[in-house]
Amino acid sequence: MSDLAERSGEYWDEHNLAASEDVSYWLAVPELRRRVNESLTGDPNKLYIQGFIETFKSQWPVERVLSVGCGAGDLERGVASQGIAKRVDGIDVSRKSLVEAEACARAEGLGAVIKYTVSEALEWLKQEGTYDVIFFHGVLHHLQDLEEVLGLAGERVRGGNPGLIYIDEYVGPSRDEWTDDHLKGAAHLFDKVASTDRRTPEAWAPIAMEDPTEMIRSSEIERVVRDTLTMVEWQPYYGNIVFPLVNAIRGSRLPAYSELLVEAWEEERRLIESGAMGPPCYAAMVAQTKH
Repeated sequence: MSDLAERSGEYWDEHNLAASEDVSYWLAVPELRRRVNESLTGDPNKLYIQGFIETFKSQWPVERVLSVGCGAGDLERGVASQGIAKRVDGIDVSRKSLVEAEACARAEGLGAVIKYTVSEALEWLKQEGTYDVIFFHGVLHHLQDLEEVLGLAGERVRGGNPGLIYIDEYVGPSRDEWTDDHLKGAAHLFDKVASTDRRTPEAWAPIAMEDPTEMIRSSEIERVVRDTLTMVEWQPYYGNIVFPLVNAIRGSRLPAYSELLVEAWEEERRLIESGAMGPPCYAAMVAQTKH
């Protein structure tokens, strides 16, 4: 693996399975998750990936799928448990995460279906072979070699059935691009948070700077996908205000701010509809090989 991938793997070895420092991911907040689901699928209880699976249900099970940057394996277990694929490959640069993923797969009786390998995306995709579906879930914003990785992904699904690339991703400002303007919506609402409930002294860029790959080229992802592949579906779901706001509040205190988080979501909706909000921080998409 490259030096950058090794260092990222070491970071995730420590952080993927460790207890958090009272921080919650914004999509783990039920009020926000339901609103995102509804905006993407029309159903507050249905995830985008569930909608994807239902759309192509006539083609399951397929022979082989790949999950890139699989972490502790939630996605692969979900795919395998629903009988979507006869073989699921999961790759990640974090060795400890894959040990956990393998243990969970065995515990759920899925060890014969799922195979995990320590590998970075570029290294793995250079190998020969065809996949029916490749999943990138929250990993592209950690990849420097976007053009090469997505180009190779397109080649790996060429001839596959249905031959699709599923992407659910942070596509907002890259790590060196955050400005006060990006944060002003969250900063305004953060004034309503009690000082004892603040995880950070102010609403600032929600970047784990100790991870050398965090948001490394995130703002370029949409462009590279469109340049490299054929976009089948593009579904932005923003998070431009709620993501930095949730990051700045102590995770254990978030239930007390349900109304404030809903207010933040509604403010996003108003700004999006008026055209006053710029590119999204988050988007889901489906792509296929560029012919």
